[in-house]
Amino acid sequence: MKIISIITGFAIWLIFLTPAMAMDLQSFSGVKTTLQQQLNVGKWSVVVFWSHDCAICRQETPALNAFHRKHHKKDAQVLGISIDGAKNKAKAAQFIQQTAMAFPTFIGELVFLAADFYQLSGEAFRGTPTFLLFNPKGELMGMQAGPLRMEALEEFMANNRS
Repeated sequence: MKIISIITGFAIWLIFLTPAMAMDLQSFSGVKTTLQQQLNVGKWSVVVFWSHDCAICRQETPALNAFHRKHHKKDAQVLGISIDGAKNKAKAAQFIQQTAMAFPTFIGELVFLAADFYQLSGEAFRGTPTFLLFNPKGELMGMQAGPLRMEALEEFMANNRS
């Protein structure tokens, strides 16, 4: 019994030593990646956590699409992360199609995403939509649970240029 406790403790310890930027993701075509691999160093990265049944996410997508189209070739990108997991991958894919998502989007398992989110931000994951903002150096600059005004985002970016 003691050996099981030691192994369990070691596994938990390893989870907390794993860099949060190594947040495991998967493309909708099945390619494995991490958040760190997707951050575009040299550009701001707006990461939005969403789910297929989130009404606010559906309302926010057109503004996120417009922001991404306006900025992705010069100074910023949007990255989507569906928390729907493998069980609801088809529903998430349908959401992407229905909202004509214009930015790269990945999927992950909520239990792991929430643990990585906490390690990265020091905050509990509250739900969707949730936004993380990384500066061009890849440093976490801000977090927002709930709707995000693109004008406020652009103003923040302009006021925090390196």
